[in-house]
Amino acid sequence: MTISSDIQLLLAFIALALAMLIVIGYTGLKLAEENGTDVRVVWYLFSLASVATCIATAWASSVGAIDNQGVFQGELGAAVNAFLTFMLDLDTDLKIFSAILVMVLLPQIASYVLSGLFGCASAPIFVGGAIRFFVWSIVKSFVVAAGIVLSIALYGYFNHWNGWNAKGTASMSSMSGLLLMLSFSMLYLYRDVHAAVDKPSTNWFPKFQRMVADLQGWLTRKVP
Repeated sequence: MTISSDIQLLLAFIALALAMLIVIGYTGLKLAEENGTDVRVVWYLFSLASVATCIATAWASSVGAIDNQGVFQGELGAAVNAFLTFMLDLDTDLKIFSAILVMVLLPQIASYVLSGLFGCASAPIFVGGAIRFFVWSIVKSFVVAAGIVLSIALYGYFNHWNGWNAKGTASMSSMSGLLLMLSFSMLYLYRDVHAAVDKPSTNWFPKFQRMVADLQGWLTRKVP
């Protein structure tokens, strides 16, 4: 790799880091205005995951489950590796929580439509709770993974694990920052949409609102 390509890579990393910091800072400050608990929970989970990972990694290294090259050794090392793989399996988390959300919402929506054909539709329940569960489940998975990835990256770098160079550490740190950015962004969008739904109805789209009201009235025409 040439010097110019190294400089380009460094500039790209700096630009990415700045973008992530800006998004995290903006969404975090907006959340802090009315949902400060969200910010506190995110940073607590991140801190907890980071500290716990450092302690667990140091312990695993001291008992030989991880050697000085960062390679897992023996049955204990395999168990540690399996646990980390489970905690960082975000794809499975997304599938599981998405399936739960669909299982809760889809039958209710189908029931509402089918019952509405007979004029006795009833508004779906647990919608807000199901969406809140989905959002927070994904956020918690992302935040915990961010803390684990960052801790492992820094621990491996400062302990001179084999192949743990500055570029690799920067790449893993960027992944951690990206997960944090996604977490804050998800919470910000969720809270923003939730607040918009809770506001009194506006007259921005009167025809659309009348159409929805008429449709709802027809679906519930036989409800006392």
